[in-house]
Amino acid sequence: MRATTRNHRRRSAVTALSVVTLGASLLLAATPAAAIPAAATSAAADGPSASIILGEVNEENGLRQIEEGDGTTAPVTVGGRSARKTVQTSAPAQHMYFQVDDAVAFDGAFVACLQVEYFDEGGATFRVQYDSTSSAYGSTGSVNRTGSNTWKTAGFELMDARFANRENGGADFRVEAGTAGVTFHSVKLTIIQDDDGVTPPCAAADPEPEPVPTRWRLKYDEPFEKRIRTEASPWVLDDYSEPVDDFNDDNGDLYRLQLGPKFDAAMATMRTYRQETKFGRDGWLTASLSTRESGGRVDDSYTDAAERPSIKTEKLETAGAVAKITVPHYTGGAIIRNTEPLPKYYRIEYDLKTLDFGGLRNGSLFYDGKYNGYTLGECKTFYPWVGDPNDIDPADPCATRSVREDSNEAYNAFHFMSILDFPAMPRNLAMYHWHRKVLMDQFSPAPSRNTDGYDVCNSLTGEKYPWDQSNRTTVNMLYFTGSLGQSQTFVTSCDRRPVSGVQKSAVELQPELMPHKDYAFAIERTEAGYTLEVSGVFKNVGKQTYRFTRGFIDDDAGVVGANVPIFHYNVDAEEYDGQFNTSHTARGAFGSKTWDNQWPAGSAYPDYFVIGEPYTNVGEGQARIDNIRLYVPKK
Repeated sequence: MRATTRNHRRRSAVTALSVVTLGASLLLAATPAAAIPAAATSAAADGPSASIILGEVNEENGLRQIEEGDGTTAPVTVGGRSARKTVQTSAPAQHMYFQVDDAVAFDGAFVACLQVEYFDEGGATFRVQYDSTSSAYGSTGSVNRTGSNTWKTAGFELMDARFANRENGGADFRVEAGTAGVTFHSVKLTIIQDDDGVTPPCAAADPEPEPVPTRWRLKYDEPFEKRIRTEASPWVLDDYSEPVDDFNDDNGDLYRLQLGPKFDAAMATMRTYRQETKFGRDGWLTASLSTRESGGRVDDSYTDAAERPSIKTEKLETAGAVAKITVPHYTGGAIIRNTEPLPKYYRIEYDLKTLDFGGLRNGSLFYDGKYNGYTLGECKTFYPWVGDPNDIDPADPCATRSVREDSNEAYNAFHFMSILDFPAMPRNLAMYHWHRKVLMDQFSPAPSRNTDGYDVCNSLTGEKYPWDQSNRTTVNMLYFTGSLGQSQTFVTSCDRRPVSGVQKSAVELQPELMPHKDYAFAIERTEAGYTLEVSGVFKNVGKQTYRFTRGFIDDDAGVVGANVPIFHYNVDAEEYDGQFNTSHTARGAFGSKTWDNQWPAGSAYPDYFVIGEPYTNVGEGQARIDNIRLYVPKK
C-alpha cells in the first residue's frame, strides 16, 4: 500500500554514540539522520516539495524562513548569489529557522529529502535539527566545511520527520551552525512517496558529511598499583648540547638577544639536572623530573633532597593507589608524558584526585605556611629567563621579578593536560609557550597581579563572573593557533566565539571536595580535530561535562574564512602541504636573529601529552592523579 504524505512509514535509523558539547567552535554530534554522499540517487518517486531562495526578499514556495531570538539573519550577496547569513546574538549558537507549509506536510511521520546550498567558508560544521517523531529537535549528522569559498550543496535524509511546528517560532526545522554561523542561498525539501520499503537516498551535489564519531578501544591503562622506580634512574646534568630548539630553550639565543652577556653569566652559575623513568606496561609512560641548583651534585647524598621534585605512588584513603606529583621548589619541574609519540587518532584521559598549586583555601591564599601555594621565606624569581636586561643581575638573583608577589608576573600553575609537539621535559616557561598545541590548565595569579578582564563562565546562566570572585582554582581550556603557535584562544560555554587575550575560565573546581569527588580530564584527536573535555562537580553549576572541539584548520576567534591552524597540528608529514611555513625574527637590546622554516612542507610534529608542572622557573605544589588511559580507534 502506498503511504500518503501525511502517514509515511517511519524508518528506523542507526544511532551512534552521542557527544554533547557545551559551546565550541565546532560541534560534534552523532544522530539518527545523516548527511548524504553526493553519488546517491533517488530510488523512490518524489512527492510534494517546498523551496526557498534567500536574499533581501526571500522567494518562498511552501517554505518560509523565520527570524527568532537565537536565529537572526541578514541578507548578503556572496559569490554572485543572493543569500542570508546568520547573525550572532546573545545565544552562543547561531541558527536559521524554517517552517514547512502545512499543505505540504504537517504532523505526520514523513520520509523527506532536504537539500541546502551553502557557502563553503571557514572550517566549522553545521547540521540540521528537525521536528521528528521522537523529538522537536531531532538531529542530522554534520557537514564539514573546507574553506574553499565556493557554493556547495549538501543533502540530508530525514527519515522520521513529524513537521508539527514545534520548534521556536513554530518552525519545523533549523540549521544549527555553532558559533561560526552559516550562509545559505537556497533550501529545498522533498517529501518522498515511498512505496517499496527501501529507505530513499537524498541526492546532493557536493556534501561534506561529518565522519562517524570515533569508537574507542583501550590500549593502555595505568592504575599506579606498582611503584614508579625513579630512584633507579640517574640524575643527569643537562649541558644543553641537544636543545629542542635554539630559540627559547633554556639556553636559547632569544635571551642573549634580550639580555646580552648577563644571560651567559647567569647560566654559568646554575646547573640543571634531569631524571627520566619509564613505567607502565611496555614502558608507555615516562616520569620526567628536573631540578636546578647553583653548582654541586644531585645524588642520594645531596643535602637538599627534600626540595627535589618527585613522582611517587602512594595509597590515598578513599581513593586507593595514586601517583603523587610533587614540586616543592619553584626551580623544579615534574611531569608525566607518553614515552613514544601518540598515534594519529587517540583519546588520553585521567582522574585528578587532589590539587594544591595555589588558589584559595578557606577563603585565604595564606595556608600551611604558604602563599598562593608557594612556601614563604626565600626569594623566588623568574631568574634568569626574563625579557629586560634591567630585570637580571647575576650577582643578585633576588633582584629579578618574584613569582610569588610581583604585580606583573606572579602566579602559580598546573597543567591538567596539554599536547606538545616534542617529547617534553620540564623547561622554562617561554619554551613551553612556543610548543603547545592545546591545553587545559590552572593559572592562579597572585592578588598583586592585574587581573582586569579575567572571568569565569557559569554555564547554567550563560553569564560570566569576575575571576577575583572565584577560588582562583579554575579550568582554562585553550587552543594555540597560527603559524608560530603564540596566539591562544580560550573556549567557554558563555562566549559566543573562542576568545583571544586575557584568561577566560571555563569552570571552577572545588578542591575541598577532593578526593571524595574527583575530576576527569581528557583530550581527543580525531578526524574532526582536537577535543578538550573535563567532567566533575563544579562550583555554581554542579555535575557537568564540558567538551570543546576545534578543527585543525578553522576560523580564529570567529573570523570567518580566516583558516587559522592549530600550531604544528600535523603528526604525519602527508597531512600538511607547507602552507603555514614562515620565518621568525627576534629582536632585542643586543641584536636580532631570524629562524627560517618554522613549519616547512614534509615536516611532522607528533603529539605528546603532559600532566604536571612543567616550568622550571615558576610553580610549586602537589597533585595526585590516577587511571591514565590511552584509547585508540576501533578498527
